Amino acid sequence: MKSLNLSELGGGSAFRTKLGVLIIGNCVDTLRQLPAESIDLVITSPPYDRQGKYGDGERYERAWYEDFFLKVTSEIFRVLQAEGSFVLNYRSKRYGSERGTLQYELVFWLREQGFLFAEDFVWGKPSPPPGRFHRFLKDAVEYCFHFTKTPRWQFFPENCLAPARWDVKDRERRKRLPHNYQRVDEPSGHGRKRVQAGPDMVRPSTLLHFEPEFGPNPTKHPARFPIELPSFFIKLLTQPDQVMLDPFAGTCTSAVAAEKLGRQWIATELDPAYTAVLAQRLESGR
Repeated sequence: MKSLNLSELGGGSAFRTKLGVLIIGNCVDTLRQLPAESIDLVITSPPYDRQGKYGDGERYERAWYEDFFLKVTSEIFRVLQAEGSFVLNYRSKRYGSERGTLQYELVFWLREQGFLFAEDFVWGKPSPPPGRFHRFLKDAVEYCFHFTKTPRWQFFPENCLAPARWDVKDRERRKRLPHNYQRVDEPSGHGRKRVQAGPDMVRPSTLLHFEPEFGPNPTKHPARFPIELPSFFIKLLTQPDQVMLDPFAGTCTSAVAAEKLGRQWIATELDPAYTAVLAQRLESGR
């Protein structure tokens, strides 16, 4: 892995801390400044297809993904270290009576670039925003596709343990599973089988339960994700002082999460209006 001096990066940076740097501009230009194999984690959520609500007025049609976005991911592959990860939060729009398929096509395009498709996480939103859905239900799901450069990506599930479910109902369920029994020899000489309780804290699943971001939105960014989302992946896939990059930073949620968790970070964003809240967010930790 190549060393990376954040103090030398982005001469025209908009904001710096001891851990990170925000750069306003084209993310490809920033990526091309970075040494190969210098980033531990890339986590980002690019503009969703045909999303015309951003300040630049871009519609983000299919051609944008086939051209510009694949240039971005090509550079991500170059700068990602051998044990690093790339987490892509993406959900295709619905067009009339059909759900778009670009979210799945992106997986195949990135595999053609050399990425390994390590995992797909489902972000389930307990309280999805309301809307008119006609023949459809509330859209309460987004995807977080986990890509890696090699099969030996770093992985720290012990940083993301969740309380185990050992209530009465769950114990009754496990009684029906033979592999959950263990033999116990009593002092009387009699033996019996005991249902294993297991640890109090266990690994979480690939189903992530995070509420959408309902907090104040002074920048009017149309598609924010909650800080819990990047925090989960930063803890799962990096160690303190390693480097996280978000090339489509928006209101810089990933940067705030990285700073809070003691990781170095690089954030790039085209629209400075969206990043105006960064200093305040870093101060509040949200």
